[in-house]
Amino acid sequence: RPPPPPPLPPVPPPPPPPPPPPSPPPPPSPPTPPPFAPPPSPPPFSPPPSASPFPPPPPPSPPAPPSPPVPPPEPPHPPSPPAPPPFSPAPPSPPPLKPGGLTGDPHLHFAHGGEADFRGEDGYLYAMLHHSGLAVNVLFEACAFFLSDLVLKVRGTFVTDVFIKAVTEATGRTVRIEFTPNMPPTPIVHGLEGGTRRVLPGRPPLVVEDLSIAVTQNDNTEVLHVRTGGWAIDATARLIQRSATSGKKQVDLSFAPLRDPLAPNPKTGKVVAPHGLVGQSFDGDDIAVDGKKDRYRELWWRQNAFTANEITTEAQAEGAIEGSGDDYKVADFFGTDFKYRRFDALEAAPRSIAALSGTKRVVANAGANGAASWKRSKAGTSGDDAHAFEAERKQHP
Repeated sequence: RPPPPPPLPPVPPPPPPPPPPPSPPPPPSPPTPPPFAPPPSPPPFSPPPSASPFPPPPPPSPPAPPSPPVPPPEPPHPPSPPAPPPFSPAPPSPPPLKPGGLTGDPHLHFAHGGEADFRGEDGYLYAMLHHSGLAVNVLFEACAFFLSDLVLKVRGTFVTDVFIKAVTEATGRTVRIEFTPNMPPTPIVHGLEGGTRRVLPGRPPLVVEDLSIAVTQNDNTEVLHVRTGGWAIDATARLIQRSATSGKKQVDLSFAPLRDPLAPNPKTGKVVAPHGLVGQSFDGDDIAVDGKKDRYRELWWRQNAFTANEITTEAQAEGAIEGSGDDYKVADFFGTDFKYRRFDALEAAPRSIAALSGTKRVVANAGANGAASWKRSKAGTSGDDAHAFEAERKQHP
């Protein structure tokens, strides 16, 4: 038998595993940040004033001004004068030949010698004389003045501006004249072929067909002279005497017919009687009518029993004019529309004095049956208020 095979050589141990590759060095750690510093705090929130629920604190009060020195005590008032004796009837009006019109704190002088006072309303325009193709309007303004001894202050009104609208008879041209002494330049004439013109004192009259316009002047007055085919109109501007408004001027008016104002119109054969606060008195009856007047001493006693040195005028020519003062208001400077419109009337009778409640007096020197009495009739506005008070004081010392 064969011999057994030799034993197998021992199996060599497996080679040891290769060592793992060396680990890469760890990355360097980032530098440690510096300790955290919080950002600076914003300023505290201040809401706008409108958003605040509370009103802002008031500003500090200014220091109080020093107290004014105590005025010395007023001297004792003199005792009030006793009540005046009952007033006697008004003195008779001047004779009818006295030039009339409107003057002063407006005193109306009517065609046959009647008189009345008319306060009007501050800032309103009134029809003074209206006739066919003619309108004379005036502006009333309030202005206080003192009487001659400066004892009594009178709150009255004055005519301060005049506006005249006239239509020429030949061609029917409408000319407008404004006379405003407190707002120069004046007078200004509108409706001319060359446009608007100012009439200068001392120059020849401005003539437009049957209409002429001129101005005269001296140291104290300026007078506008207007002549139409039928009327002579003078407007005199002068300073208001002892006026509480320095330099304020008033305008006095005078009206005189150049032909019979009640004659029939030659074209229509109809009569258009004049009207207006003063114009209505050219009624051809030769009867003077006196209306209400402001008696200053009587007003002084009735309004404050002499306890205050101030009065306010009241009379509105009651009794001497048709209707009331409001019936004579016009809407604009050259307006012609009022209750007794005459500017473009075709026919209008004279007023009837039977409806007037004023004192009536027959004119002593009227012509026979009133013939040609229009030649002696003048009217307008005039008067020095101080003289009226002096006359009353002499009558009731």
